[in-house]
Amino acid sequence: MKIAFFNIAHEHVAIEILSAIAKKEGHTVRLLHTHTLFREGLTREFKRLANFFNYDRQLLFKQIEVYQPDLIAFSVVTYHYQLALYYAEICKNICPHAKIVFGGIHVSCVPDAVIANDFIDYVVIGEGEKAFTEIIRHIEKGCPPEPIVNTWYQSKEGNIIKGKQIGFLQDLDSLPHYDKDIWPDTPAFKHYYMTITSRGCPYNCSYCFNYFFRNIPDETSNYIRRRSVQHVIEELTMARKKYDIRLIEFWDDIFILDKKWLKDFLEAYKKEIAVPFKCYIHVKLFDEEVAIWLKDAGCKWVDFGIQHINEEYRRTHLKRYETNADIANTLKILKKHGIVSFADYIVALPGDTIEHNEEARLFFLENMPDIIEPYWMSYHPKTDIIKRGYELDILNDETMKLIDQGNDPNSYFASALGSQDFHQEYYFIFKVLPSLPVFLRKKLTYNVSKKIPYFIKILFYIYSILYLGYKHKSPRIKVVALYFTRYAFTMLKMKCFPKKRIENCTIK
Repeated sequence: MKIAFFNIAHEHVAIEILSAIAKKEGHTVRLLHTHTLFREGLTREFKRLANFFNYDRQLLFKQIEVYQPDLIAFSVVTYHYQLALYYAEICKNICPHAKIVFGGIHVSCVPDAVIANDFIDYVVIGEGEKAFTEIIRHIEKGCPPEPIVNTWYQSKEGNIIKGKQIGFLQDLDSLPHYDKDIWPDTPAFKHYYMTITSRGCPYNCSYCFNYFFRNIPDETSNYIRRRSVQHVIEELTMARKKYDIRLIEFWDDIFILDKKWLKDFLEAYKKEIAVPFKCYIHVKLFDEEVAIWLKDAGCKWVDFGIQHINEEYRRTHLKRYETNADIANTLKILKKHGIVSFADYIVALPGDTIEHNEEARLFFLENMPDIIEPYWMSYHPKTDIIKRGYELDILNDETMKLIDQGNDPNSYFASALGSQDFHQEYYFIFKVLPSLPVFLRKKLTYNVSKKIPYFIKILFYIYSILYLGYKHKSPRIKVVALYFTRYAFTMLKMKCFPKKRIENCTIK
């Protein structure tokens, strides 16, 4: 069977694992990738630049026409759902015989809304490895009216057939390693390698998909699972031999969750891999001992969530129970050991006030992360924080319908639902504050920010990203640079030789 994975925006390890499974079973696999350069998703959009770099649609459709896959699979998040629908419908028109499969977090939250699109044949709910294998076999058998685990589909008679939601996969070592070869032109993005060593999160943050996702199965199963040290080291050893990897990013929800596993892994990693890496931590689980282990093994960067600085708000509405003392202590330890800190902060949470934001500004002046990553609040289907949005009349049934369709009125870019003017100013302040000289930081107040013209803010915003990225050798900046270089080069070829580029289109 010929299978195409349609990847939107960033690297999706879900696609890479499904590709590895499909190849292992003897199927032909190709990746179709469309960037969202300057349309990142949750941070800031630059529409003119985004449109200027939007060269690749014609090429993608030509690739689909040439390849003629039997199955086209999408892994979907909320803020790219509408774009996925756009591409899926066109793919169906080009290849009417091909089956379209949608999976991912957004699909798992609102399968009814997704399956209602007549050009989508299957929706996968929850983890997809077993479901994807069964879908392939179902297509090969001629699509008989029988249930498929973790999957909904419409039978030839027009009935929705719903499979059982089985428990989460427990033995992660049973899965093949991620298929990085699927990426055209730039295998594994040349020097950058992303992987995940675990699944699940023990916390229940109200704004996060884990709140809903952990309860999907009908069967009882462990939500938090981890690959063995040996399995991860085996993957990274093969990757090092195959690619020129210069940094690794572990995308686990909380990389330091299991202290014994962490110690054993870092000892093996230092001996056998020894590549600089980035990981995600939680301040409740972080201490000096962990910092020493990470630093000794080659950890250069860590990312953790603050999300809101007011402790009562954070505890009551976000279900996060760390204290500001925990956050300050983590930042102190990271600075002591020379590990770069990325601190995530959500702007315009429901019920957020100007006093809360000023409290955060003052906190950061005394406890400055190396990089502050502000994100606009985005309501995702089935998350607990939706109740708070209803209480404050930020959300209603009409806006929730839009969110379920990936049509959030805030477009996930310029501002959040319920945001006010002061949120725009504090978003700017938080973003640029770490890039300013210490003597200027206190001067960037709310009143000062209001007086800065918008075009000057854009320049400061770009300066902040580039300066802090260069200063701290940020993995994100490196990945963006690779994206930019690749697409700028390809765009120039498209602009200069558009007909030749499309006529000579091949699938790699």
